[in-house]
Amino acid sequence: MTTTFDLVADAEKPGRISVARTFLATFIPLGLLLAALLFFFVYHTQAESARRIIDSTETAQIHTLREVTSADLHSAVSDLMILANHHGLLAYLDGDSSHTEMLANDYLTFSGRKGLYDQIRYLDEAGMEVIRVNYNRGQPAIVPQESLQNKGKRYYFKDAFVLDIGEVFVSPLDLNIERGAIEQPLKPMIRLGTPVFDSAGNKRGIMLVNYFGARIIENMSRAYDGAGIVLLLNSDGFFLKGGSPNDEWGFMYPDGSDKTFAKRFPGAWNDLRAAESGLVSSKHGLFSFAHVYPVTEADKTSSGAGQAYQPSQYTRDASDYRWTLTRMISS
Repeated sequence: MTTTFDLVADAEKPGRISVARTFLATFIPLGLLLAALLFFFVYHTQAESARRIIDSTETAQIHTLREVTSADLHSAVSDLMILANHHGLLAYLDGDSSHTEMLANDYLTFSGRKGLYDQIRYLDEAGMEVIRVNYNRGQPAIVPQESLQNKGKRYYFKDAFVLDIGEVFVSPLDLNIERGAIEQPLKPMIRLGTPVFDSAGNKRGIMLVNYFGARIIENMSRAYDGAGIVLLLNSDGFFLKGGSPNDEWGFMYPDGSDKTFAKRFPGAWNDLRAAESGLVSSKHGLFSFAHVYPVTEADKTSSGAGQAYQPSQYTRDASDYRWTLTRMISS
């Protein structure tokens, strides 16, 4: 038997369904939207936090690395000035050639104890090597007179010889050249030179040391333990350390002009040049980077030259002598 209550209830059902449908149609999308916004907020917050951690870590590593690199080169400059002011050299420059053998032996001892210099040399005003000590992979030796070479046409002699007393030339990081050809196996070098004077103030040549550039590259690589590929670029974007040895030292070879970061990763190069440090995301992956300035304002440098007897194209300020250290994590 149907009661009045049942009839009322049946009459109210469509209304209830309509209200429920309206509720669901309104609040479920709103709930989904709120959930999506919450998810995006959490994701964005976590991503930003991770980015800040990465950025902070990279900045700390770069700061430490910059200090170590600067300390290494400042120590090399100090060593160079000690060698340039050796009392035996000063006596030789004043005409006492009896000090030559003693001077060469002192340089030999210095080379063995330091282990930082591939070559230690005194060159006269014509660029002729007068004394030269080779490190010889831990077996230092004085080069005999008949094997000495004239380096008067090399850019580092010319760029160092024009300086005044107390000034130091720091070359770009490049490859060692012997007798007109790139030495094999490859030897990355930084040359530091300063002019030397006799007691009358006459310029009599330069003191020159070849600092092992591989030491700097290895230190930088070790400082970047972890995921990704470590790259070291010179100020023109050439690879000093690349993802492959075939990418490196393009500026030293006639056919290497396209072996640059800009050619390999064109979308990221401008961003790396525009800031001192940071993170750059591209289709190739994530690049963390920072610039390192190894030359102080008191030092002099130049563009260097890729070919054996090519002069430097121009001089550089300390702020122009920079390396870019970056780590690439592929996407």
